[in-house]
Amino acid sequence: MKQLNKIRICLILNVSVVSFISYYITNFAENSKYFRIGPHEDFIFISVPIDTNEKYISLLVLIFFNDLIRVLVQEIGEPILGFTVYNPDKKDITEFTKSQLYFYANSIYFVNNIRYIFNLLINITQIDIALFSILIEQIVSGIVIYFLLNEKRFINEKNLLSNTHIEMVEEV
Repeated sequence: MKQLNKIRICLILNVSVVSFISYYITNFAENSKYFRIGPHEDFIFISVPIDTNEKYISLLVLIFFNDLIRVLVQEIGEPILGFTVYNPDKKDITEFTKSQLYFYANSIYFVNNIRYIFNLLINITQIDIALFSILIEQIVSGIVIYFLLNEKRFINEKNLLSNTHIEMVEEV
């Protein structure tokens, strides 16, 4: 099976499960505090009441910077460390000393695990906070992916596009 078809299947499966979960939740959640927007007297985020617009906006700013930095670390830093540490074919390391690589890999993974707790709390407090977080992540990811792809050279891109078009026409 071609790589493109595997990616298409994965995307379809992801969309299907998200659609099912969304349908399930929206049909069975009644009077949920999760499906609200904005500050509320009983909206508590990590022991901080988010009951004013100022607190709500400051929470959104905090989430913005958290997601911005998280995506940059995840999209730029982690692949460098991951491909350097875990690639069994890369035996010669020239960019780091062994101590540096050990320190940076463990430090970044440790901080990411701590940040995971914060991200989990973001996602379970209120739907607008979770959606805002997802929106910021997608915008930053899109920008980073655009710049990373611009550093690559694509061979036979026109052939791939025309083959994809032909495959799509044949499927119909």
